[in-house]
Amino acid sequence: MIRFILQLAGLFILAGAVAALAIDASHSFAAGRLIVTQLGETAAALAPAKLAALRAAFGAQPHPLLDHGIALLGRAPTFLAFAALGALALWLARKPAPTIGYSSR
Repeated sequence: MIRFILQLAGLFILAGAVAALAIDASHSFAAGRLIVTQLGETAAALAPAKLAALRAAFGAQPHPLLDHGIALLGRAPTFLAFAALGALALWLARKPAPTIGYSSR
């Protein structure tokens, strides 16, 4: 059951990655140059209150490594972050490899 839920979530996340890639492609085509939406911009557009609460939860001076990691994640392209998350969910949901050479009795 958990495998099915992970597969379903992975496929929906991959569909979101394809949609984000299509949006970036249409914006790039209309502008005549490459435009890539960052994950931070997407998060700020979808849930600005949650993003502000997340920043408040880390405090005014978070650890430099944590601050750098969050900033790096926020600069990642949205479609790439969604594709990586969807691929991870599908990888976690795969069936285990059969053990060859061992008796199953």
